[in-house]
Amino acid sequence: MIMIEPCAGLGNKLLGLASACAVARRLDRELLVIWKREVGCNVKASELFELPVKVVETSENGLKKEPLAHLAGSAVRKMYRKRATRFLECGDVERIRQEGGYQELLAVIRREPVIYIKSFGPLCELGPDSLAFLKPCRQIEEKGRSLFSRLDPHTVGVHVRRTDHTEAIENSPLSLFAERMRAECAADGNVRFFVATDDETVKRELSALLPDAGLLFHESGIIDRNSREGVMDAFIEMLALSRCRKILGSYNSTFSLLPSYIGNVPLEIVRL
Repeated sequence: MIMIEPCAGLGNKLLGLASACAVARRLDRELLVIWKREVGCNVKASELFELPVKVVETSENGLKKEPLAHLAGSAVRKMYRKRATRFLECGDVERIRQEGGYQELLAVIRREPVIYIKSFGPLCELGPDSLAFLKPCRQIEEKGRSLFSRLDPHTVGVHVRRTDHTEAIENSPLSLFAERMRAECAADGNVRFFVATDDETVKRELSALLPDAGLLFHESGIIDRNSREGVMDAFIEMLALSRCRKILGSYNSTFSLLPSYIGNVPLEIVRL
């Protein structure tokens, strides 16, 4: 058995989850997902998607915020770790991958009959169909229906990553996004753009730079990824990007990469 505890934000959790599913299929192992609500992704897995594997929901939101749920979650995770013949922390996964690549990581997993893995990144190479198993739950489909219905075959997805992502800010400036979007307009007179971003300022600035470009936004107004609603809205934006004909993404952003895997659509990184 492989037990995976994906960590960090939604994008990182999905990388760990998708790669664990791929490794389990490759080794013909049962997979158990230990999903925890935590800072940066404070939502249950069942509130986002339906998974074809067993999922155990836990919390790691801190003793002050959720004392009972935090203690119960810690006890559950410890119980499963005790059942494992080996436990890999996030740092162990990164060290093995850096020293021996994904092949060495796979060899370590293969040797253990029951392994518990914490990871904030992938356990193997991912490809265009790596997230094909991901089925949004009914709540997400209903919450995103209005946005999804406005996407058409001419829609280009645009993901502008900002806030604390310094690499994306430095390498994928907004002026360059505007330039690429003008080129798309010149190539297709019917093009429209769905814009996903973690910065409300980007919406205003792009609207001013491209007043006639037909920009679409998910008008939830919630960007806080520490809130349940905020993470649900982030997943809706990720799904909307996956349903566009192509994606113009930000440098070194998993949030740009994952929708291209979910929908198997082309991704172009906008960078200097």
